[in-house]
Amino acid sequence: MKKFYKDVVSLVTIIVLNLGDLITFETDGIRNLKIFLLKLLGLKINYHCFIDRGFRIIYPRNITIGTNCSLGHYNKIWAFDKVIIGDYVQTAIGLTVIAGGHNTSNYEPLTNQSIKIEGENWIGANVTILGGVTIGRGAIIGAGSVVNKDIAPYSIAVGIPAKVIKKRKSTELVVSPFGYYQPKLTDFEE
Repeated sequence: MKKFYKDVVSLVTIIVLNLGDLITFETDGIRNLKIFLLKLLGLKINYHCFIDRGFRIIYPRNITIGTNCSLGHYNKIWAFDKVIIGDYVQTAIGLTVIAGGHNTSNYEPLTNQSIKIEGENWIGANVTILGGVTIGRGAIIGAGSVVNKDIAPYSIAVGIPAKVIKKRKSTELVVSPFGYYQPKLTDFEE
């Protein structure tokens, strides 16, 4: 019976995500319908977000997405552990987030694989974020990078594995698909 339940949940998830793809528009009413469908699956998300076509998830109840986020085409979140995406996060096409992994000796699933993207981040095209990492507030991850370690706030990281190549400062106003916002002042900027 348990396998049947899991199969039904998987089928419903696939149907809802494909229906969501059919209603991917930037108008508030239709965008909110897609967000509503994702909430039905258990995803914790604010209505003021944009999720583009091809969005795929596993274990939506483990996912929290903040306010004014914009997730690009074909983003995937495999949430075997918690995934928290803060406010004002923008991603390009092809992001893969994998909050899980396996022990290399006996292939047992790893624990403590949660992922936190603190907010006000830009994540470039085709980035992979592996379990057990935090990407600090205001950090930028360059296209094609693989993030397997924590990235400090207001850093620019690129490569495989991703390494910090530069620190950056926040600005007074940042543009997002939802307009301009003022970044939060944090302890490390003072």
